[in-house]
Amino acid sequence: MATTESPSEFAGVDADADLDEGSYRPALVKLVEDVRDSERQLLAGFDSRRAILLWTQELAVRTLGEMPQDWFYQIARQFRGVPSSAHERTLVSALLRPENRTRELDEAKAREFRRQLSAKTIRPAAHRAFRELRADAGEYVDDGSDDQHAPGKQQYVAMRPSIHELHENQRTTLEELLDGFEDRESILGWGHDLELATHGEMDEEFVTRCYGERSTRKLLTSTESADRRGRELFAAHYLIPVFNRGVRDLAGRAKEQADEEQEERKTSKL
Repeated sequence: MATTESPSEFAGVDADADLDEGSYRPALVKLVEDVRDSERQLLAGFDSRRAILLWTQELAVRTLGEMPQDWFYQIARQFRGVPSSAHERTLVSALLRPENRTRELDEAKAREFRRQLSAKTIRPAAHRAFRELRADAGEYVDDGSDDQHAPGKQQYVAMRPSIHELHENQRTTLEELLDGFEDRESILGWGHDLELATHGEMDEEFVTRCYGERSTRKLLTSTESADRRGRELFAAHYLIPVFNRGVRDLAGRAKEQADEEQEERKTSKL
């Protein structure tokens, strides 16, 4: 099936246009619309390598950990760059917008690559996530105009607060790593946050190696541009694939809850 839409045309669509309406099974609608939003971001392209990393982390959450593990490692290999040059590898270049690339690349071919990524990898993962969720998706019939179960009123992926919490932990630990740490002790503190962010899926010796290996310690604490770039590769290879595993494990246990119900539960504990 051929398509002629440009990324700008996708970006101009109101992502929440259909979410304001009620749904008997809002969790499924929210799941689909979140993946649709990630696809729009992909088709529009990214303005930095960091933005690509943040998008892949969010995509892992929005597909409930159903993205292939090998895909994350393929992306990580692309973050190594081209030997003896400052150029990006081709696939990373294709994900970036033309003005943010370090190498010449035909935009029509880059756009087609992004479409292929959506069609061949993201859509099947989204389908698997939908099938996993559909058996547990709650069905609601609300009276009155204030429909707390309308998909557009849900901030949590698939109406699972615990998955949303995991997403926030992952985003925080990822950004802390990319920014770099002040000292060795900060690495140890970060390791506790990483336990939560990976849902316990990180290797038990990982933080110990980060703290003890001189080369890794320098990479994580240095302000040099080469080390800042190296942390992007480090995150792509070591963190995000494990984030995906953590989401996949948690998604099988997370229970559905509307945003208002979650707030009421928090308030009742105060």
